[in-house]
Amino acid sequence: MDARSVFGKNAYYCDEGAELKEISRLLNCGLHQMGLGVILLDPDRKCVYANRHAFSMFHSEEDLEVLYGAFSGWMSSQGIEPSTGSWCRLYENRGKKRLFKVRYRVLVDDFNKGLGYMYTIQNLSDIVENDTGEQYRMTHDELTGLYNREGFCAAAQSALRDSEKTYLLLYSNIKDFKLFNQLFGLDKGNDILINIGEMMIQHVKEEDIYGRINGDHFVLCMPKERFNEKNFKKIVREITGKVTSKSYSLHIQIGIYEITDPCMDITLMCDRAYMACKSIKKDGVCEIAWYSDEMLVNALLEKEILSSFDFAIINRQFGIYIQPQVFADGKVFAVEALARWLHPENGLIQPGVFIDVLERADLIYKLDRYIWELAARQVADWKGTEFEDISISVNVSPKDLYYLDIKKEFTELIEKYDIDPKSLNIEITETAVTSDVNKCAKLILELQSRGFLVEIDDFGSGYSSLNMLKDINADVLKIDMGFLRKTENQKRAQVILNYTIDMAHELGMNVITEGVETVDQLDFLTGMGCTMFQGFYFDRPMPVELFEKKYKNK
Repeated sequence: MDARSVFGKNAYYCDEGAELKEISRLLNCGLHQMGLGVILLDPDRKCVYANRHAFSMFHSEEDLEVLYGAFSGWMSSQGIEPSTGSWCRLYENRGKKRLFKVRYRVLVDDFNKGLGYMYTIQNLSDIVENDTGEQYRMTHDELTGLYNREGFCAAAQSALRDSEKTYLLLYSNIKDFKLFNQLFGLDKGNDILINIGEMMIQHVKEEDIYGRINGDHFVLCMPKERFNEKNFKKIVREITGKVTSKSYSLHIQIGIYEITDPCMDITLMCDRAYMACKSIKKDGVCEIAWYSDEMLVNALLEKEILSSFDFAIINRQFGIYIQPQVFADGKVFAVEALARWLHPENGLIQPGVFIDVLERADLIYKLDRYIWELAARQVADWKGTEFEDISISVNVSPKDLYYLDIKKEFTELIEKYDIDPKSLNIEITETAVTSDVNKCAKLILELQSRGFLVEIDDFGSGYSSLNMLKDINADVLKIDMGFLRKTENQKRAQVILNYTIDMAHELGMNVITEGVETVDQLDFLTGMGCTMFQGFYFDRPMPVELFEKKYKNK
């Protein structure tokens, strides 16, 4: 029987005339000379093969059942699950301690059908015999076998101290890896981390120091002279290509810190490289950012914002500015409430400084809920005045949908302040809607049934805008003039904008055009059938007191 008839496609490089016995003998010899113990199990987890190294490692007689019994018994005594991807433990037998590093693999054929399982066992006894076994476990990551944080920092500090070269520290992050673990399980996530670790070993040079220091974060310290960003991205794409599947695409972000002071604490270098990593906004397969001192300033600012946020909420340091929404003649029919931080020492802090920070920290829902209440209170204050017909729009952030019961929050507000729900309009961003169309469609209908008007904000900012409209029955569509400013092909953009406005009207939705800054834009939009506007051409956001003074008797 020839090898190809048995191994099929997996024997692509086999001699077609080679006998199965000859190939088996060569494979067995090769596995022995690799210096690894190999144990193979069939789909029912019965041991069907072990090489000589495996038998010698466990001092087992040449009986597969006895060998696998010794191996699985040791694994069980260490609290290791049979499907754990990689682990490292001491094995004691006949008065001797040996440090074995074990890797586990599920074997599948070309059609992804399970063939069985494989354990490979590396003998690290020389480390134990040199009284460094405990040190090895303290400095190496159990899953990947690479340096852990402690091991990497020590090795990198030593290398930098002994070299005159300029080094770079690269810090990687797998985008949304926590979400992957939730969707596919920790075992699948660990497989990806193990694969990345193994592929790092294949591409690094002897003078490089590398490790896995936390979760999905890997680090690499290498000479600057050898770093080529284009080639490095190519290697990363090769790595991601090998672990990317139909259901998941790997996106790796890499922050780089150029080491100017070799004596600096390695953890501080890692922090700076990580700052660069966090600054990445793009969503490519491999994105790279270099550290700058501005990032450190921003990181300190972010820390200050987060540390003082709760205090600021309790002490009512946040307030609302309102921006008029008007008809073409300038008559105000509504306003949008926008958050401002009225800091007692630093003065007025613009939302661009703190909104993104709060969103990343999952705290934005606390601020939004506070602003909603300020807006509802303002609606109540306007009852019986000349401003009582002016509604106030408030923003709902994407994460609010997960942290808050939106219907309950707004229902309680109108009851608490005894206001008409049509006076408190709810703006939901297109991003929030497209993240879960069915959930938002149901929420919008529930809000409308309670009398609220619902607006879709930032329409056109995503790629699913038109598809979304078939399921979402909102009252108002808000389109930003940035839609035109962000493209070089103005004519095509104008055609799309024109049809979008007509389509919204056909679907029974009003349209508010935001970002109107010039009279030419106003004339252009009016010609398209727009009747409601918001933007600097009419007025900027302002304190409530200034708005009341400016628009009184108008």
